[in-house]
Parts: sequence; C-alpha cells; structure tokens
Amino acid sequence: MLLINGKEYKINRKTAKVSEWDHIYCGLLKQIIEEGEIFENRTGIDTLSIEGSYFKLHPAESFPILESKKVIVKNAISEIQWIHQAQSNDVNWLKKRGNNIWNEWMIDSDGIYRIYEPATDNYDPDKVVQVNSLNGTPIADMQAKSLIPGRNIKEAKYYSREYAGTIGTAYGWINHKFKRPQYVLQQLHNNPHDRRMIISLWQDEYIKTATLPSCVWSTEWKVNGGKLNCFVHQRSCDTPLGLPFNVTQYAVLQAMFAKDAGLDVGSLNWSIMDTHIYVNQLEGIKKQLNRYKMMCEIEQLIASGSDEYIEKLYNDLANHVSLTEKYANTNNTALLEDIEKEKEYKMLLELMITKDKPELVLADKKFFDFSTEYTQDKEALKENPIGNPDIKLLKYKSAPFIKMPIAQ
Repeated sequence: MLLINGKEYKINRKTAKVSEWDHIYCGLLKQIIEEGEIFENRTGIDTLSIEGSYFKLHPAESFPILESKKVIVKNAISEIQWIHQAQSNDVNWLKKRGNNIWNEWMIDSDGIYRIYEPATDNYDPDKVVQVNSLNGTPIADMQAKSLIPGRNIKEAKYYSREYAGTIGTAYGWINHKFKRPQYVLQQLHNNPHDRRMIISLWQDEYIKTATLPSCVWSTEWKVNGGKLNCFVHQRSCDTPLGLPFNVTQYAVLQAMFAKDAGLDVGSLNWSIMDTHIYVNQLEGIKKQLNRYKMMCEIEQLIASGSDEYIEKLYNDLANHVSLTEKYANTNNTALLEDIEKEKEYKMLLELMITKDKPELVLADKKFFDFSTEYTQDKEALKENPIGNPDIKLLKYKSAPFIKMPIAQ
C-alpha cells in the first residue's frame, strides 16, 4: 500500500490509464502544432489552424473530461443549461451562478458592444473609438471609451439598449425562438427514429445581431439499439480553451436528453471545420503536452512494474522532492527547472495512482426540470465539482489548471 497525502492507496492498473478523451485531445493538439498553418483573423491574434477534424467518443464507457489539465466543469455545465434549458442570452443568468465566461461578449448598458485590444500595454483610459452600426457604417456623433480598466478599446458596435446585458441573437436566444430542443425531446418520446432531430443555432437572419455567432452550431440526434447518439458540428474551435468545455458539456446534455427519454447513452461524434490554437496559447499547450507524455510513460510503468517497484519509486521520489525544497530560493535556473520537472512528475505519478474513472450521475428528472442552481461552497465542490444538486460528477481528478489567454 502506498501512503499519499496521508491516505493509503492500492495500485489499481485498471484505472491507472490515460483516458480516451485525453488521448484524442492531446493528439489533436499535436496535429495542429505539426500541420497547422498560420492565419490572421478578426481578434488580432494569429491562429495555428487545421481543417476538417473528426473524432468519436464513448461517454458511457469513459466520461469525456480532461485529466491532463483541470476543467472548470461547473462553468461548462451552467453554460450548456443556459443555452438549451434556460434558452437565454442574458449574461447575468450566468453571472448569478458564478460563471463569467461570456462577460467579454456582453453588450453594455448603453447598447454598445465594445471589443478590446488583445494586449494590455500602453493603456490609455481616454482613448475613444467611433461607434459603428451593425452594417459597419459610422454613427454620427457616437463614440465609445473602454469600460474595463487596463484594457484599450479597439472597436465598438451599436446594438441598441434592447440588447443590453445580452450577447444578442445567439445561442440560447435561437433556442428560445425556434424551440428545437423541445422538438427533439418530443420526438425522442413519440417518434424516436425521426431523421429530423436537429438543433441548429445558426440562423442567417440573426447572425448580424449576434455578438458571437454560435461556434458549436448544430447537433443531430439518432436512436439506435436503445441508445441515444449525438453528432456535434463546430464551425470554429479555440482548441485549448473551448474544446475541453464543449465536449464535456455536450456529453452531459446527451445524458440529460437520454435520461428524459428513458434511453441509454450511445456515441458522441464530433466534427470541426477550423480547429485552431491562438499563438499566445502555445506555451500552455506545450506544458499540457509534456504532462500528457509523462502520463503515458507512467501508465506503461505502472502496467509493467511490480507493486514493490512502484512503491519504492514513489517513496524515493517523494523524499528527493522534499529534500530539494530547500533550494527553492536558488538563482541557479537549470537547477530550478530540474526541481520543477521532478515535482511535476511526482504530481502526475500521484494522479495516475489515485485517480478513478469519472462518473456522471443525474437525477431522475425530465430535462426542463433539472435544477439550475449552483453552489459556490468550496467543500461541496470538492465532492461534486459541477456544484449542481441534480447533475453530479464524481471521482474526477486531474492535473492542475493551465491558465491561457482568451481572444475576444
């Protein structure tokens, strides 16, 4: 038995494996780095991009949530409920649940949507820009300043005060207008082999009045052998930040629909046209890929090594890391890097030994009856990082969060 952080663990070779989703995701990151082409885009931050990605997951066998870095799953699931259950475009709905991921795309109280420079250098609080109409023409005598201290405004569009506090006619607004989730759920009960079970969040008439047209824009649903299968289409994907959220949240949505219809969960199929990494995210990606490589090596080590060998390796490593802590204030850069690598390896070895298969547990409810309340209690979130009484993710462990910049 291994003693790790005061708790005894028996080595379980069935669970000491890199997940299906981590293999697929990190393989996709490597493909973008190796094959990607540099493109300019509207954000001002170049992307490294490939076209035409596709993968297939099996959520019932291996729930897809990354373990090579922490996913803030509470925000991912409240977002999918906002879009498909609350069917809202009101950013305050998310803010009340501790979710701030859409703040930068929110139309301000004066009806203006402000877009900011990606860099924060040379901040000028007095900088003003011309406000344009949604057709791109300047509006006479209308200018805008930054409302975010430290961020320079780049451009501004006028949507009208009607849209204040929202993201315009996107995502949940589309679902509220066209009621496609309701249609799919109705058909799952009454005509489960219908070939028109599609939820489209892309409607040409409303693209102009959306601050960010839907990236995950369509889902298709098919019942086969008593299982609900889902096909997700994504036009554009910020792979480091967006994709970990998207895959986990749509796996939960699939499970919620299946629960409502009394079906088992089948495959989750995913396609992306523009799969990209912003160039200012590359350092974070390299860190994650290095973790993934070590996790694969540790998996092989645990699979082939005896319990005695692994226990000795871990104990020797733990003792050595403890001894090297006294060099934390050294100016020797090479030594500090070696110490950090050793600490990272110890952390990942602990993760691989102690982790279990994440388990999604849903209340026995209809889709629109699931709670949309989220706890902020840190102790409760340790047990269920989703923080929702009706949607629980148990046994989730991961390597630490990797902070990466967002492109507006």
